[in-house]
Amino acid sequence: MKKWWITVSALLFAGLAQAQSMGSLQVNGQAGKFQIFQKVKAVRCTIGQRGVCDAPVFFDLNKAQAVPAGAYIVGFENSIHPEVVTVDAGKNVNLYLERVNVPSQVRGQRVRVYRDFSSLVEQKKMYMTMFMMNRHFFRLEKENFGDLYLTGSWERDFVQRFTYETCPKIESYGNISSSAAAVCKAWNTAKDPMGLRELFDFANDGTFQEMWVTFPGDTFASKHPRYLVSSPMSDQDFVSVFPGVYKVQAEGKNMPAVSVKAGNVSQNDRTFGISLNAVRSFISLGSGDCSQARTWKTESRAYCTSDQTEGCDRSQAESCEPM
Repeated sequence: MKKWWITVSALLFAGLAQAQSMGSLQVNGQAGKFQIFQKVKAVRCTIGQRGVCDAPVFFDLNKAQAVPAGAYIVGFENSIHPEVVTVDAGKNVNLYLERVNVPSQVRGQRVRVYRDFSSLVEQKKMYMTMFMMNRHFFRLEKENFGDLYLTGSWERDFVQRFTYETCPKIESYGNISSSAAAVCKAWNTAKDPMGLRELFDFANDGTFQEMWVTFPGDTFASKHPRYLVSSPMSDQDFVSVFPGVYKVQAEGKNMPAVSVKAGNVSQNDRTFGISLNAVRSFISLGSGDCSQARTWKTESRAYCTSDQTEGCDRSQAESCEPM
């Protein structure tokens, strides 16, 4: 009888301890009718340990979801919250989506809305998710959009193969290319998300290239398609997204794309991401006077070529390549 009571007490204590370590997460907003998944995705990760993350949790908008206390990356319809979200035990965290309407400059028959990866804000999200998870946050099919957690098994997962599993053991492969060594050095030595900046080349059209190392130590730049946050919609509709920067473009020849800032997003360029021209074969930048340099690097961006580019103030250059 005593052993039985001890066992029951232990189970009750364990259950109470688990309940006390739970909090809840709620994402509030109204999804656009062309946002077809309409599910929140949250992944708990261990701060300070790269790649130590739980399986994702999926839940509905406007409903509190019980989750273990901890640090979360949170996404909705291919948009990502710009910061790690901390859930404390016994407390509910409310997050809010921002509504993006179609600007008058891009009215048309059909409209696409996608993440603006020329923006430092969206670049930072990419670095944050890759650094914490050692993989991309969303599963993507090359000609599709968004997270494929609701699609069939025949859909091709475009980005989850980019795991950099080769890099921790790259030195054991013998003769490897200098570009592979540079990519893996960036991956292996990154102490924070910004350390991954030299792996990506972000274009103004919403696409980007990612430098990837394959076995046995070769590299190539794989081009990612635009990351849509909705299926194509009419110009009278809207999308709901996490704070960030998005581009809205009407379909048709020579139609302009308008960049839209959604929500209160910090532009502190000491925090956000940077871009790399992957074609440059990872040159080694020299130090010195950068006033006449053709390429320079700041804390916010790498391989700057214009002072007009966000985060590329030449006076803040850390290093440069002479003319």
